[in-house]
Formats: sequence, C-alpha cells, structure tokens
Amino acid sequence: MNQPTAMHKITLLLLLIIVGTNAPAQLLKKLGDKVKKEISKTTDKPKDTTAAPAEKTKKTADNSTAAPTQVAPAATATSNDELKIYGSYDFVPGDSALFVDDLQDEELNEIPSKWVVKKGKLETAQEGQQRIMTFYDRGLVFPRMKKMDYLPKRFTIEFDIKWPDYTWHFGKTFKIKLYNFDSDPNSSGPSDTNSNPGAFEKYIQLWNTGSASFGDAKGDWPISVRTADQDLILQGWQHIAIAVNEKSIKLYINQYRILNAQLESGTASSISLSDLNSHRGFVLIKNFRVMRGGKNPYKQVTTEKVYIARGIQFELGSAQLKPESMGEINRMVQLMKDNADLKFEIGGHASKEKTVTAAVNQKLSEDRSNAVRNKMIEMGIDAGRLTAKGYGDTKPIGSNDTPEGRATNRRVEFVRQ
Repeated sequence: MNQPTAMHKITLLLLLIIVGTNAPAQLLKKLGDKVKKEISKTTDKPKDTTAAPAEKTKKTADNSTAAPTQVAPAATATSNDELKIYGSYDFVPGDSALFVDDLQDEELNEIPSKWVVKKGKLETAQEGQQRIMTFYDRGLVFPRMKKMDYLPKRFTIEFDIKWPDYTWHFGKTFKIKLYNFDSDPNSSGPSDTNSNPGAFEKYIQLWNTGSASFGDAKGDWPISVRTADQDLILQGWQHIAIAVNEKSIKLYINQYRILNAQLESGTASSISLSDLNSHRGFVLIKNFRVMRGGKNPYKQVTTEKVYIARGIQFELGSAQLKPESMGEINRMVQLMKDNADLKFEIGGHASKEKTVTAAVNQKLSEDRSNAVRNKMIEMGIDAGRLTAKGYGDTKPIGSNDTPEGRATNRRVEFVRQ
C-alpha cells in the first residue's frame, strides 16, 4: 500500500478541521498548526541567491544599537512620467571612473572595504536586492585611495541618500568635504576637526529638507510648501549630483539644480563624507561614484566616431532608465537636432557579473540600447537616424574584478554611422 503523501496529509487535516467543529478548541488549534507546518514543507519556494539574511541588530562597543541590516524595500521602477519630470535636467557626469562603490562583494554588518572610517560607524546593509551603507554616530569617512591627491580639476560626484527618520521641520545635515593636501604631503587623511590640514578645505552641506550650501552660497528645494506628496519625495531616496570645475560647483537634488556656487580660489584633491546627525539617527547611502572630467560629445563623434554616454544609467538588472539619465539624453537629442547629418548606432554593453550568464547580459544590453533609442525617438529624433544593438559582456574596456572596472564596462555608446 502506498504511503500517504504530504498533500494527502494536508487534505485530511483540513477535513478534520472543517467537520470537527464540535471538537475541543485546543485540538483544533493543534491541527491548524500542523497544517501550516505541512504547507510550509511542501510549498515550492524559488531559491533567491541575492536574498539578505534575516533582519537583526548589532550591539556596538558603547552598547548602542546599530542600524538594522535590512531596511524597507526600494520604490518601484521609474515610470515614463518620472522621466518627463527630468525634462530640463542638464547634469552630465565625467567620462571616466575614479572611485566607484557598488558594494557588490561586501558582507553585511561589516565596514565597506573601500572606505576608511575615522569617526562614527559605517556598515553594509541590504535593501531589496541591493547593498547599501548605513552611516551613523556622527561619522567621518573617506574613500580608500592609493593617493590622497586623486581628484583632477574637473570631476563629478554622484550618490543616492535617504534619511529614514526624515521630518521636514527638523533639518538633518550631511557634509561632503573637499580637501587639498599639497602643503602637507605627510598627511594620512582628512582631519576630524575644522582645522585646515592643507591649502584648501571647504565643504558642501546637505539638509534632509532639500537644501544645500557651499560657503556663503545656499540653495533651497524649490517647493516651499510641504504637501504630503513632497514629504513622500523627501522621505525616499534622493539622487545627489555634484559637478566641480575650476570656477564653480553645481549641485542637483533629484531633477532640481539647487546650487550654483562660485569657487573663488584653490582646488580640491580629495573628499570625505561627514554625517552630522545624532547617534539616534542614521543616513543611508548607495551608488556612490566619482568621475573624472567630461568630454564634448560632438568632438568625440567627429574625431573618434564614438561617444560613451556615462550619464545614462539603468535600474538594477533592468532596462528601465533612471531619471538622472535625462541629462545625457537631453544633450544627445539636442546634438542631433543641431546636426541633421548625424546618425548613430546606440550600443549597449554590460559588465560580467559572477551570478549573471552571458545570455542574460546579451538580452539586457539589447533591451537597454532599445530603451535609449525609443526615448530619443519619443523626444523628436527620426527613427531612421538611430539603430540599437546589444553587445552583452563581449567587449569589456576595463577589468570586471573591481567596481570601477565594472562601471567602466557598463556603458551606452553612440557610434557615428
């Protein structure tokens, strides 16, 4: 005689519960618990290799409770309406990666290996499928670079930030300090005081209410009346984009340019991040990258016939354009409108990841190049002037062993036809 299967057991137990309404309550409870246990055994659960460990907290040396290793899931993918909001966005990042931290290989609850912590606490956490950093206890950190004078005269900084305990009437601050160590070659890194360690030390300050300052210059979130919708925006992830050249510093929060400050003298050679919140609050950071310079796309396509659009970014593992991509797309659309003879192949390229197959990368790169083409056609470029092609991970131009190399390989190229 065949042994009853687990599903047969479940059916029998359910029947007992249904017909045994006169049975004692404790018996029914035991039967119900057993049903749940059996269902748990037989449910077909897909294996998620990216899932984070169960949520837990970690006690620090001073007995304060650290931020949880998991936080609330990220918002849904960017919609076309959100891309339209960035219709006049003009930020374009530099053209080569200096420092990129995707946190991909970091362990939860550990200090991210690409950062030096001089003060406070910085740990890796998980949100959905993406690694993030929790920054708290009035932290001071700086990128782990081989040389302290790694910044050129022109560079850009981008990252996403979120204050989980945001309230608009109680401002919390975050600093990006700019340093120059030329006059102190023996310095080991940024100081944790306001003393000047070198020839140049100034800072950009952000508030969770959407304001920013550099020196005496200050800019504010353009919508002064806080509605429920505005609160939701500021409670979520804010994309910070900063462009620095010899004369000025521009800062964007989401689609708005908040600050355009003059740089009167001096140049920065390195940066640090400072969290000025109390130990009870914390800040979340992800997608941090510093890029060098910035090339003119018209000169690139006329001399080398190819322009790498570093500003075009996508949601993780998706062909959905991030809204901050619109700065680069706006520039390329205008370039084609000003030069009617230009035709391009839009090439999508992927980095080689440990858990992603070549076939998946091929499909993803095709979808991404088509997403850019479709958006540009929607913005008025004739379809006959644009073709799209995906190359997967077959044409790397950097190492896939480092975050900077992977960021270099993940790219959209405009190749003149």
